[in-house]
Amino acid sequence: MSSLFRSPGRRLAAAVAVAGAALLIPATALAAAPDSATPLARPAAAAPTCSYPRPAFPGGAFVWSGNPGDGFAGGQGFEVEITNVGKKTCSLRGVPGVAAFNTTNGKLVGTKIPASSKGPLVTLKPGETAHVGFTIHIPAMCTKPVNAEAVVYLPGQKQGQDTYLGGPACPGFPGGGVLSPTAIEPGTGIPLYDI
Repeated sequence: MSSLFRSPGRRLAAAVAVAGAALLIPATALAAAPDSATPLARPAAAAPTCSYPRPAFPGGAFVWSGNPGDGFAGGQGFEVEITNVGKKTCSLRGVPGVAAFNTTNGKLVGTKIPASSKGPLVTLKPGETAHVGFTIHIPAMCTKPVNAEAVVYLPGQKQGQDTYLGGPACPGFPGGGVLSPTAIEPGTGIPLYDI
């Protein structure tokens, strides 16, 4: 019984033929692929940025809830919900800015932590909700903590929204030294599950 692979010359010729075919398949597939500039391949335009919730604005994102999540030795995690209360679709992207305000005099405790545009694009139709993981740490770095409420600044918004969450905060630190949000994610957050 004769085999194609018994002689070294035939093995080399077969290997070259297989390698050549392997190179031609991707090149042929690439040449047959549709032009990437066709209208079907272009991404859809993003919805306008969600504005501060006022009746005059068509797409307003409203921070409405802080559901308790994981408690741990250094603080408490929460799920903060963001709902489009407007009449048109809008989008958000990134990590909200946060600040702590003194509950006695209303003054900023420390400095604001600015919003970031890093994160997935989240598109909200009217009535749809997204969420942010939000942690309030126990102030360990200051000798005179003050009682404060946490305020969230959604990306692209200058007006802060009260989360109705609070606790002791440290003067002189960003976010009162106690606040840390995550990126905005689509869908309703589940306390004790996805923080």
